[in-house]
Amino acid sequence: MLNTRGPLIDEAWLGLGWCVTELRVGCLYSGIVVVMPSAPRRISVVIPCYNDAKLLQRALNSFANQDVLADEIIVVDNNCTDSSAQVAASFPRVRVVREPRQGITWAAACGYSHAQGDLIVRTDADVVVPPDHIRRVHQVWDLIERQSCAAADKTVVAVTGTACFDLAGGLGRAISALYLGAYYYTTGSALGHYPIYGTNCVIQTQWWHSIKDNIDLADTAVHDDLHLSFAVRDDETVWYQPDLSVDMDARAVRGISQLKHRFQRGFHTMNTNFRSNPPHRRLQRRGKIVSR
Repeated sequence: MLNTRGPLIDEAWLGLGWCVTELRVGCLYSGIVVVMPSAPRRISVVIPCYNDAKLLQRALNSFANQDVLADEIIVVDNNCTDSSAQVAASFPRVRVVREPRQGITWAAACGYSHAQGDLIVRTDADVVVPPDHIRRVHQVWDLIERQSCAAADKTVVAVTGTACFDLAGGLGRAISALYLGAYYYTTGSALGHYPIYGTNCVIQTQWWHSIKDNIDLADTAVHDDLHLSFAVRDDETVWYQPDLSVDMDARAVRGISQLKHRFQRGFHTMNTNFRSNPPHRRLQRRGKIVSR
């Protein structure tokens, strides 16, 4: 049996008196065991990689020790010059595909397009997933299918989770909450739904194939996950699952220059998409603007 906290309604305010209502939040309570998913589905894990052999080894070890295994794991070799490809090839169930076009947009898209599963679990080479991660992905999707996303009659095309930086004590949790909170609030206010978070997300393979030709992959300076979030159509949404979490290396928050670079990429991604998809029009179409 699965329980939800929701749907919960979170309101985030845009300027000029517009109100954005986020859509769906689910919650799986700890200690509840579901042995197998209620319906057969195949899961592909996609990990884009560029010169991350040591961290990739750790990530793949965590996927190899799942209580329910993924059907396949795809590591995208984006012109690695270290031993990343060899590390990946040493694991069973891992398929290495090569993407010669440099950049995370190309690498992630390559992995998605090669996926043979019904769902794509996208993550990064610097994560460690808990031993029940794939099973919990099945549980979340079972929950989504049962509830049929009653809120606003939107179709769920992706699930986004959370992550915790690998830092000592409570520092990792605190910084993670601030970092991801800022990401979810600022981007969600413009999208009209939760953003896809590439470190820990699940997308429908069928959905990817339906929108992939509409995504500009040539701009490799964007955050690929946020870029993908703008492809969510008016009758679709992203399910937020706060207790679906992974651990990740803290390199993203080591140093002011690293943080500055990431925020600059975030703003660049939003500005790029605003040119063709202005937030006020997007929110209007999604029924998220409330006149005041």
